[in-house]
Amino acid sequence: MDKKELVQKFFKGRAVPRPPFLPLVGTYITKVDQVSIPSILQDANTFYSALVNTQKLLGYDAIILPLDPSLEVEALGGVLEWKNQEMPSVIEVPISQELLSSDFLESGRIPVVEEVVERLVKVQGKELPIIATITGPVTILKTLYGEDINSDIGLLKKRASEITQAMIGLCKAFGDAKVDGILINEDLLDSALWEECKDVYKPLFNVIKFYNIFGILRLSSDINSIESTSHLPDIVLGSQEFITNSTSIKIKGIAFAPSIWENTMDLSQLTPLWKENKKRRMFLSSSQPLNIEINLSELQEKTSIICNEETWQ
Repeated sequence: MDKKELVQKFFKGRAVPRPPFLPLVGTYITKVDQVSIPSILQDANTFYSALVNTQKLLGYDAIILPLDPSLEVEALGGVLEWKNQEMPSVIEVPISQELLSSDFLESGRIPVVEEVVERLVKVQGKELPIIATITGPVTILKTLYGEDINSDIGLLKKRASEITQAMIGLCKAFGDAKVDGILINEDLLDSALWEECKDVYKPLFNVIKFYNIFGILRLSSDINSIESTSHLPDIVLGSQEFITNSTSIKIKGIAFAPSIWENTMDLSQLTPLWKENKKRRMFLSSSQPLNIEINLSELQEKTSIICNEETWQ
């Protein structure tokens, strides 16, 4: 079973021989081609090459776009600070500052990402699943406005609604490009904000379902519980504690802690969980994006173990 078939069958609820491994991509995309983050994120050809070569080097189960909260913020009118080997940071502004969302899909680096996604689907999509990533509304709010989001709940909800509309447009663009799945990254969401903003996710996942592709909600590994789980989508990626304790989640994405790349790998807690879930309810990822400081041989060796069918028998 090739990687494309493995991932597609898994997310359709069919039995597969092992859990798919879909790690988050970070600054490791600079490793293979020896290029800077600005060079990658601002040029479609360099971006495409970095993603393809990184997946080939490490051997995980899909080509996944990197988590980049600055992408949407820039397109909404935010100002970035670029760094050589780190993802760009955002200069915070007051929440009273209006968003520039009317030409969102034509602004900033959104056209670059759309071009990369379309090319990935066309050239790599027959053999590998392509997973697009978008930043969740709360993470965008926190990235752009910082602590100021706590100053006015009414304005917070207004901004969240405006951001959600922009994200709906981006989901549609990725759906039209025929990606296999979309990961919504809520890295900065906390339990209190979930209660205030949980309704914004339904329209996003409705769009994703319309395109008959899978949608993953990624929650920070700091979240161990939330008061209300009824608004969670079918597929959630989070800490092992949160995922295993949230029985309403149909397909569980368990995120490895960063220490897995440094310490001896121990999958003894996960193999029984895999078998208990009837070989169709658990996939694996990383709690933090892979960064350039991780030892290559360790990363390759442990990815090979995770992706070995015999590991999960």
